[in-house]
Amino acid sequence: MKKIYFLSLIALTVVLSANGAFAQTTYTKQVIIVNGGDFGNPDDFVTVASYDPETGLTTEFATIFTQSVQDVIINGNFAYVAAQDSIVKLNIDTYEKVSAVPAAGVNQLATNGEFLVASFWFPVTENFVKIFSLDELSLISNIDGISGDAAGILINGGIALVAVPGAWGSTTGKIASIDLEQGLLLSEDDYGEFYSNVGYFGFFKKEITTFMKTPWGETEANSAIFDMAGEILHEFTHDNTTLANKTGQKLNNFYAEVNNGIAQFNLQNGEIVNAEVVAPQAMTIAASVLDSINNLIYLTTTDYFSTGEGFIYNLDGEQIDSFDAGISAQAIAVDYRNNTGISNNKISENISLFPNPSNDKINFRIPADHTLNSIVITDISGKTILIPNTTDQIDISSFTAGLYFININTDISTFTGKFIKQ
Repeated sequence: MKKIYFLSLIALTVVLSANGAFAQTTYTKQVIIVNGGDFGNPDDFVTVASYDPETGLTTEFATIFTQSVQDVIINGNFAYVAAQDSIVKLNIDTYEKVSAVPAAGVNQLATNGEFLVASFWFPVTENFVKIFSLDELSLISNIDGISGDAAGILINGGIALVAVPGAWGSTTGKIASIDLEQGLLLSEDDYGEFYSNVGYFGFFKKEITTFMKTPWGETEANSAIFDMAGEILHEFTHDNTTLANKTGQKLNNFYAEVNNGIAQFNLQNGEIVNAEVVAPQAMTIAASVLDSINNLIYLTTTDYFSTGEGFIYNLDGEQIDSFDAGISAQAIAVDYRNNTGISNNKISENISLFPNPSNDKINFRIPADHTLNSIVITDISGKTILIPNTTDQIDISSFTAGLYFININTDISTFTGKFIKQ
């Protein structure tokens, strides 16, 4: 990949404030579960449900009249669902369908808070990445020039990296770089056979980790670490490992579905730290997600035609609860919200940001004896702009000029503040 485009991906961004007197805490409001239903029943359509961690109840609130689901993401109080032939926007406060757009072959979704980016696969034969507006889902750009089926997306600011595994049976893997503002493919680079079936990315401290999903019938998985100049630093082959979908990331800890359980990778050295954070399941894992606020993993299992189950695990691998998931619940996302006030068990403090105001980057420091749990940046309306994975510096160059609030949770304190993007 052309070096300049990797260099544009400086730290999955966020920002902190110098003089904040605005106490917020971040909490998990709900988990959104999207169920594809019985694959053999053409009248069993995709449904969307909310799991409430407080009550333990799962409530179905929408139907999408298609046969399968590929992805769901959350931005503010809206969920965006990729479901076979359409993208649907749902208000997850009122539980109403807001808008929908035809999108045959839609695969994965991502957003930077300004654009909705979607990757596409079969039956699509061109324009394997499209950019939509977040409001009415109007098409902004067809990205011409990507050579085949596209998968996972990593966005920072106005640049997106897209995994391009190609069609089934492809023997090579590619990575595309896209300028979202211009709707322009900057590059697509073929990394060869080692990268075949490239699926998704992790990102930590200016290094990008690429994960290759394991083809059916094989028993090893590949991953690689790139620096910000686009140079390959390390390549890893994990024996006796079948790598499936991404679960989530918290700082340098990356969780993914491995051997039909959940494994933990260290993004700094590429090693599998724990091959069985969650032990292999009795049925096939349909989807999984990390709740990084509460250190929980939600996962669903299925046989695709008659039954499905939902489980909640802590990061010690202990099942702490279960939930109703339905058949083929293949997409799941955590709805994080900000709540004004001070946590019952944490001290709320202000934090120093510098420089402030700034037009490109803001630095911050937390005490050495604190462990960072999460960072959330919101705008003045309370909309979540970013939940970054960073430890000391945030790139705000792509932010619209104005006032922003930041909430940093550690194991000891909650730090809050505000900053101005010039």
